[in-house]
Amino acid sequence: MRLTFPCSPSHPPDPEALRDSGGVVHPNWLSIAVRLLRLVPPGTRGKTRLGRLLLKGHRTTGDVEIVDRFGLRFSVPSLSEPIAFHLLIDGVYEPDVLSFILRYLEPSAVFVDVGASIGSLTIPVAHTLAPRGRVVAIEASGRIFPYLSRNAAVNALQNVQCVHSAVSDREGNVEFYEAPVDHFGMGSMGPQFHAQPSQVPGRTLDHILAEAGVTRVDVLKIDVEGFEAKVLSGAKQLLRDRHPPLIIFEFIDWAEARLSGGGPGTAQRRLREWGFKVWRLGDFVRGRPELSDIVTVGNEMLVATRG
Repeated sequence: MRLTFPCSPSHPPDPEALRDSGGVVHPNWLSIAVRLLRLVPPGTRGKTRLGRLLLKGHRTTGDVEIVDRFGLRFSVPSLSEPIAFHLLIDGVYEPDVLSFILRYLEPSAVFVDVGASIGSLTIPVAHTLAPRGRVVAIEASGRIFPYLSRNAAVNALQNVQCVHSAVSDREGNVEFYEAPVDHFGMGSMGPQFHAQPSQVPGRTLDHILAEAGVTRVDVLKIDVEGFEAKVLSGAKQLLRDRHPPLIIFEFIDWAEARLSGGGPGTAQRRLREWGFKVWRLGDFVRGRPELSDIVTVGNEMLVATRG
């Protein structure tokens, strides 16, 4: 199935837009409802529940194309998964994270997206930085990487380099566990969903950047379902540089608990050992003090800087 939701303010709904591969036109009211939902700020209480109710009874799996609030196109394998769902109802995924990243990127900057998924951050950042800035987007999932590449191509983004690899602390194949299609953003190097692992190429971030000819990184985003510490361990050259990147990364307690020889907070400890200070994203934006202790419980977006 292929549906198009041209629901951004610059793309008014078309009665023929909601058409599946069998030629069946879906009710135009759904397109209108999605457009109206985008007028409600992301995170508004009840918005997510209403969006789920609107999709109830409609096919949500199969290739779907969404047009975001910037007019950028995204091909996704399911509307049920949070990344695609929020691209649909909000026109953007993780707006606070996207806004933060863009705030710290000059027109000629370099952004590295480790755990890029379908490109929900990569695509708008690359669009904003074009033509002078550059994005390196890295995704381990063999199922999701084609969507990342396709989304960069369909938006004619010449400044994106897509890399299919698991980013780790050493070179060589690693086991990767694909997530179900309705959780496609949760593929991981840790066992989950009762999935059988596949072998994917494992690379260190230092080697990936060297091969790409990247000599500096301005902002580094890491979201790899609990294995952020392994990414950092394979990026020692980058992080010990005189001008290390600003880092934004996800912390999830249960995900980091799967890390052998570590546990919740391992990525934060590693950064502190290398002279970085760590903040909650909201505290950093508001100019509040850095964390005095390691966060070991919950789910947070964290920011790290050195110097």
